[in-house]
Order: sequence, then structure tokens, then C-alpha cells
Amino acid sequence: MTKSLRVQLVFWSVALEAVLLVTLGVALVLILRTVQQRSSDESLHLAAAQLNASVDVRGDAFSTPAEDVAALQAAGIFAWILTPAGQVAGTVGIAATNAVPAPLPATGQMLSLELPNEEPIRIFATPLQEGSKVLGMLVLGLPLREAQRLQQRFIYALLFLIPAVLALSAFGGLFLANRALAPVTEITRMAQQVSAEELSGRLNLDLPDDEIGQLARTFDAMLARLEDAFRREQQLTADVSHELRTPLSLLKAQLSLARSKPRDAATLLAMMTDMESDVDRLTRIVEQTLLLTQIEQQGIAAPVPVQLDDILRGVMERVGKSATNRNVRLVLDLPPQMEWQLPGDGSLLAQAFDNLLQNALAYTPAQGTVTLRARRHWQELVVTVEDSGAGIAAEHLPHLFERYYRVDSARARSSGGFGLGLAIVQTIVRAHGGGISVESVVGSGSIFTVTLPAFTN
Repeated sequence: MTKSLRVQLVFWSVALEAVLLVTLGVALVLILRTVQQRSSDESLHLAAAQLNASVDVRGDAFSTPAEDVAALQAAGIFAWILTPAGQVAGTVGIAATNAVPAPLPATGQMLSLELPNEEPIRIFATPLQEGSKVLGMLVLGLPLREAQRLQQRFIYALLFLIPAVLALSAFGGLFLANRALAPVTEITRMAQQVSAEELSGRLNLDLPDDEIGQLARTFDAMLARLEDAFRREQQLTADVSHELRTPLSLLKAQLSLARSKPRDAATLLAMMTDMESDVDRLTRIVEQTLLLTQIEQQGIAAPVPVQLDDILRGVMERVGKSATNRNVRLVLDLPPQMEWQLPGDGSLLAQAFDNLLQNALAYTPAQGTVTLRARRHWQELVVTVEDSGAGIAAEHLPHLFERYYRVDSARARSSGGFGLGLAIVQTIVRAHGGGISVESVVGSGSIFTVTLPAFTN
């Protein structure tokens, strides 16, 4: 139970509430005591002033009007009227049955003490004077029993109310904690059911946009990412297996054929050349797949400032020979005096644009044109690769950037393609914070558009 988050939340909230309530209770008791004492002191001061004005001193005789004595007794005040020698010359109220307390407070001061019958009182000593002439001493008192009883009743009420409030808080806190943490219980249950074979489950809880709601939605998003990652991993395994099957089958066939009967050196050399081509094909498939996976998982390690125009010119120079062999015209359209710097990996960007140009050349007939064009729009660099080929049918466009997808499988295999080129381009561009799109019209050619973030000044 002590490990339960619900119990810990309730315990600490009740503990904190207990500290606050006890502190508040003590403060209220002290305030009540202070207010009562101040009220008693003010009453004694007023009674002393009243008694000082009403006592009539003639020689050794001290007299007090009966109505003033009654008023003081009604207020609960009692008093001793002392002569200058300290003798009792008159009393008011219960002072008649009690001796003058000792010790007396200093003149003008208050003192709390008990009478012989253990009655708590507060007394005040002040001179009895007429003008500047001191005629004796007034010692006034006020019983504190009722005030103390009020304090005790207040303390008893606090002793009852504080535990009751804490008990209600504990039950209420446990109810609220159970309600607030119910989604966490559901998340725990769902997490226990998650496996590599079953990632389609979702919480789909209708919660407000608070911390618990955000946790539930984040958990659902995490499950979606995991499901997508596992799906892509399974698809990758299936695709790689499929792609490797053909060259491996060809290798096995060539080896079986070579071993089937004795052959001359020329024939064996030709067969070994074919097998070497199959090995090269296997190597390229593995290298491109590893590159694609590495970029997806790690991105670009340390982006550095690179010049896009230099990258595009280098790519055009490398692809130029291939274009000449195919009798395709290459056009580079770069505006002069433009800032082309962007953060990234120059070799990866070069490979991306190389793949785009090679793809455009593969589907552009002789006498056709492939145009590489770059522009800057505010803080974006936009590069387009446009060809005058046969174009791509609309049903193929949504799948162009998928791994191992080929618009024309026979042609792609014969030209050495594996359906990874455009997938690698998209992965590289996204790793640089950019995007890629394609527009194509059958019979008119295709336009691939790459958008990359430029350096801001």
C-alpha cells in the first residue's frame, strides 16, 4: 500500500493539510486569547477611570455611589479601595469576601493570577487621585473563568473538527486520486498487453487537455510510432528478402551450371563475370538499404554550412557523361548572385540530387531534356528536376517514394534499379528538414520539387 501512488498522494496531501490546520488552529487560539486579554484590559481601564471619578474621599472616609457600584458589578468588575497606608477602605463585588492579592502589579500595570479559591482573575492597580493629589490606591479585578471556558470550548471544537476534516479529506482525496489516476491504470493495462505481434490497440480516452490527458494521447502516439516502426521493419525484411532472392537464385543457377559438366576457360570466365555482376547487385542492394536505415535512425550527424550551387554543379558534371551516352540534353538553371548556403551534409545532398537526375535520365528518351533548376524563396531553397519523358500515371504517384517500389519493374531491373533511389532521396531531404513532391503528366514528363531550409541572416 505504501508504494501506491494513490496512497502516497492522499497521505502527503492529508499530512500537509494537517500541518496547515494545526498551525491555523494554534494561531486562532492565540488570537482569541489576545483579543480576550485586550478586552479585559480595556474593561479594567474604563472601570478604573469610572471608579476614580465616583469615589468620594472626605478625610479618612471613602464612599462610592450605589449606582456606580451596581454598574461595575453588572460588568463583572470587582475592586479594593485602599488608603495611602494600604488599608482597605472599601470594596466592590466579590472583593468584599477576598483579601487583597499579593503581590500587586506595579502601578498602571496588569497581572493575571488566582484567588485563594483558584478563581483566575486579571487585576489592575492604579492611583486614586484628585488632580495631582494621590488619595489612595484602586485595585480592580475581572474574573477570567468564562474567558478560559470559551478558549477551552474553542480548543475542543478544533480537536474535533480537525480530525473530522482530515478524515473527509482523506476519503475525498482517495476518491479524486482514483478518478484522476484511472487513465494511468488503463495505460498500465494497455502497456502490459503490448507486444511486437499486437500494437494496434489504443486507449482512445476522452480526457481534458491536462497532464493525464496529454500522457494518454502521448501513449497512443507512441503506440502508433511503434506500430509503424515494426510495420516498416517487417516490410523492410520482406522487401530485402524479395530483392535478394533473384540475384541469389541467379548465383546458385550459375554455380550449378558451372559444376554440371566440364567447360572451357572462356565459358567459365563468362559465367564468373555474370556471377560477379550478381554479387555487385547484391552489394548495392545491401549498401543502399543500410544507408537508408542509417539515415532514418540517426539522421545527419553534424550539419555544417554547405553551398547548394556547388553541389548541383558537381552533380551535373558527374551525370554529364551518362546523359551524353543516352543522347539527352542536360540544362542547369542557377540564378547568379544568390545566397545558396544551407546547413547539412554535402555528400548526402549530392547523392540525393544524383539519384533524382539518374532517375530522370532513366525515363527520358533520346533527344529529350532534363533540367535542373534552383531558386530561393525567402528562407527556402527550392530545387526542381524536370524531364521530358513519358510521365508517370496518377496511380503510381502516391507510392513513388516507397522502398523497392517500381513504376516499370522490368525496365528498372534491366537498368540496375532497385526501387530505393527515390526512397533514399526522400529520407535525405527529410533529414535536412525539407520536403519533396512530384508532379507528372503522362506523355509530358515529370517534375520533382525539393524544398530545403536555408541559412537565415
